[in-house]
Amino acid sequence: MSRQAFSANFSYNVLGALLPIVTSLGTVPFYIHEIGLARYGVVTITWVLLGYFGFLDFGLSRATANALAKLGHASSRERSPVLVTAFCCNLGLGLIGGLILYCVGHLVLLHLVKIPGNLMAETRDAYPWMAAMLPLGMLSGVSTGALESREKFFLSNTLGSFGTMTGQVLPLICAYAIAPTLEVVIPATLFARFFAVALSYAVVIKIEWPVRLTDLDFGWMRKLFGYGSWVTVSSLLNPLFDTSNQLIIGAMLGAASVANYSVPMTLAMRSQVFATALSRTMFPRNSRSSEAEAIDATRRATISLAYGFGMLCAPGILFCGPFLRLWIGPHFANISEAVGQIVLFGAWTNGIAFLPYGFIQARGKPHITAKVGIAEIIPFFAILYLLITTMGLPGAALAWTLRVTVNCIVLFIVSRCWPHNLWRIAPAILLMAASLAIARFIPLTMIEAATAATLAGLTFAILGYALDPTLRQTIQTACRRLGLSSQVSARDLA
Repeated sequence: MSRQAFSANFSYNVLGALLPIVTSLGTVPFYIHEIGLARYGVVTITWVLLGYFGFLDFGLSRATANALAKLGHASSRERSPVLVTAFCCNLGLGLIGGLILYCVGHLVLLHLVKIPGNLMAETRDAYPWMAAMLPLGMLSGVSTGALESREKFFLSNTLGSFGTMTGQVLPLICAYAIAPTLEVVIPATLFARFFAVALSYAVVIKIEWPVRLTDLDFGWMRKLFGYGSWVTVSSLLNPLFDTSNQLIIGAMLGAASVANYSVPMTLAMRSQVFATALSRTMFPRNSRSSEAEAIDATRRATISLAYGFGMLCAPGILFCGPFLRLWIGPHFANISEAVGQIVLFGAWTNGIAFLPYGFIQARGKPHITAKVGIAEIIPFFAILYLLITTMGLPGAALAWTLRVTVNCIVLFIVSRCWPHNLWRIAPAILLMAASLAIARFIPLTMIEAATAATLAGLTFAILGYALDPTLRQTIQTACRRLGLSSQVSARDLA
């Protein structure tokens, strides 16, 4: 893949992730205002359950992307058995998973989470629609993998952004136009997801044609399940780690507290747009490259991501409180500010961990990421329970952040992708830690927070340019294209 093609694909992935984030930022306050905090908490828990039961695809989405990426630009006749086999398997598993989710999730949602009495009937009536969304979510992974294996990131992100934004906007419109109830919001979400999945498969079939259901191949089924068996473990553990704290919060502190936690957590997770985009862009490349080339590319990307992502996370930590006050309101911000600050630091370390995680799976070694996750289960839940009991919502945020930080370090060690020149990345680590310490322990007015956030972002930019050769070369290339002088130095930026 040429540098220009890689940059274009990365840009497509960034834009494809940014559009849904902007839509979410715009709709969340309207959701909370229109349907209420408790209903929004129930909707949040619904997404938690859907994400958790997504493990029932047994890693087939990731296995499909890996297999098709290795086939590269092979003919449609060679690729069709992989695509059809993955589709049929995911459809069958999705239907089974939807039934399991209906039986198990129904008990969790109605009997474990503290839902207000006046919402019990709504939740019970809306739940079948919630369970029906699982098969659609599992099918979407196959179409995304097919498009990205051909490096058609523009199409993949356009379709993904359309589906996500439709799923955010359509239910809100229905809440305003029909009724602000779960019986209206959840079915509207299901319809939006169905339409998006159908559209994505129409595009995939056109690109991959001829595709026939008779291409179902049991040999490929064994290969996909062989790769996906370990991915399944990671698929089971990732939502367990990332979202189970919200279920525990719902059980211990109530549904409204879930909303207070999930909103800043969602913002933090969606801030990982650059990390996700970079990891997705590198996955097909690392699947095809030699081991040495893949390690070198991952090491260089790590330094760039540490500073590039830090330019977003450090200012976000420092300006989190004022932002939540302006966005949702003072009462909400007073409860959620600490959560946002802590999980933004965790989002930074977790985002960087996407690179060794993706590298390991691209190299066909998903058992490594699975075993690392298994080793974290008992320590994480012990610390999570202890910190929620002693610190409340900030404790849950701290437990998650500690886990993803340790996970990041371990993945770099086992993948052998940690940059050799540690001095290049050390300033980014120190600056992130300083931003969190200032935000947590020094009271700042809105103007002071904005000033500190601006300085942190500029410092990350200057350090990144000075210490990261890849970022420096990218900026110089952009300057030449704009007709500016290529002799840009760190002193000029300062």
